[in-house]
Amino acid sequence: MKKNIILFILLSLFIEAKEFSEIEFKGDIDLITGEFDRSTLLKICHIEYPPIYKVWKSNPTFSKREIPKFLENLKKYAHSMGYYKAKVYVKTSDDTIIFNIQKKKPIKIDSIKLDKEFKQLSLLNRGERFRTKDFSETKKRIVRYLEENGYPTYTMNSKAKVDLDLYQVDIVFDIDKGKKRYFGKTDVNNSSKIDDDLITEQIVYEDKELFNILKLEESYDNIYRLGVFSKIQVEPDFNNSDGVSDVGITLEEGETKEFLSRLGYDTQDGARGGVDYIDHNFFGNLREFSVGAKISERGYRAYTGLYDPKTVVPLLGKFSMRNELSYHDWKFDGYDEALLVEKFTLGRELFRLKHFFGFQHEYNTISSDNPELLSGSYLINSLFYRLVVDERDNVMNARNGYYLSFYAEKAMEAIGSKIEYLKLLGEGRYIKEFDPMVVAFKLRVGILNEETPLFKHFFTGGAMSNRGYEYRDVGPHTKGDATGGVGLIDTSFEVRYPLSENFSVVSFFDASTISEEVNSFNDDWYRSYGFGMRYISIIGPLRLDIGFQEDAEFAIHLGIGQVF
Repeated sequence: MKKNIILFILLSLFIEAKEFSEIEFKGDIDLITGEFDRSTLLKICHIEYPPIYKVWKSNPTFSKREIPKFLENLKKYAHSMGYYKAKVYVKTSDDTIIFNIQKKKPIKIDSIKLDKEFKQLSLLNRGERFRTKDFSETKKRIVRYLEENGYPTYTMNSKAKVDLDLYQVDIVFDIDKGKKRYFGKTDVNNSSKIDDDLITEQIVYEDKELFNILKLEESYDNIYRLGVFSKIQVEPDFNNSDGVSDVGITLEEGETKEFLSRLGYDTQDGARGGVDYIDHNFFGNLREFSVGAKISERGYRAYTGLYDPKTVVPLLGKFSMRNELSYHDWKFDGYDEALLVEKFTLGRELFRLKHFFGFQHEYNTISSDNPELLSGSYLINSLFYRLVVDERDNVMNARNGYYLSFYAEKAMEAIGSKIEYLKLLGEGRYIKEFDPMVVAFKLRVGILNEETPLFKHFFTGGAMSNRGYEYRDVGPHTKGDATGGVGLIDTSFEVRYPLSENFSVVSFFDASTISEEVNSFNDDWYRSYGFGMRYISIIGPLRLDIGFQEDAEFAIHLGIGQVF
């Protein structure tokens, strides 16, 4: 008898300790993407598999005692998606837990009480399936609308009454907008070594302007991006009965010096690494000093720079100033380049446009085994102007917005240059989200007014331009080496489609032409098409693209960040 009891206990412990290595979902599920796809259901069960780049991490395992919690989470999720009669069954087979989901009939919305002013914000419609996330998102949209239009002191009572007997949902939004409010004066409590006017320049709202939470958030972000504060508090005062809300900003300076190191790989430069030292408040007033070095399979680059956001130029007023000195020894296909550059830039923002102009000194030594690529040393002094408009919602992974830039560079013997030329380059990007897709377009147009040494030519091809070709490989060649051209038109069209929160697929079409003659765009077009994948990581989108030329030749590109 005792042996049987011991055997039973041991068997129970064995069953309890059994581990499973696989999870399967069956029944009413989505095979690729949707509300009930595998990725979503795993997330609902709080099951996380390691990212594909963390090859050293093993997949999770599961014990039998976790199954009831998985079941509860799946049922709650089904209810939140409107399937209150859903059934979830479970069984085990060898090392696999199998969940069978039967959604059954969805519950529908029978009535909605909502003021007409807010109806365009609602995701809820009478007679349609009720989803908790639509109800929550509608509340968020209403709150955002009120806060962006002068009503930050609103009150809102919202209810979704679920009647399981009648199997229907009745929704009520009771909203009191409160008093309309306006921005008042701003009081900056600043204990750092930074003048207050450099802080107030970051504020985008004005005194007596209608209160808008977006402008408050943008002001906060601008101050945060200065990179010198450990504490930032932006607090509007809603206690005044006259509807005017003063804003208090409290700032504390944090650590402003940082060392950065990086390692990486892409198909353009190969394996690479680098180090940087940056002081974001060098002798106060947001002056920035930086020094660093980069090394890759193509060569190395060393650089240093000084930036002052507040430089007063007599008769012209206040500008930002940046002085940069760099040297690189870089291997391009066909030639090696040793380049020393000093660049002095003044900048100013006018009408939300960023203007930059200055002087550039270059001493370039070109070495090549190809006699047609003109080895030698070149001294070039030039004046330049750059205009930038950047209205993208995210620099690394934009989903909406546009980017425009224009660059002009004029080298003249009058300022000591050994050669003369005018180089113009314009670029435009447009990115638009059509939920769930993102569509993006890019155009670059470049012109040189006369023939120049090879290193001043326009090039295209590679991970960031025409992806059916290797880096800088589009256009005319001399003895196998690309020579670029004096004119450029470079276009890209891309569609991104998400398969999960972090993973998406991409299709693209790129086309380019490189002109060998000045003021002529009659040369051949080079077209490519292809597909790729994006994985959203903590350092930005990891990118893999495969591009095909018209003759079926192809190129593979790896990198970080979107192409545009």
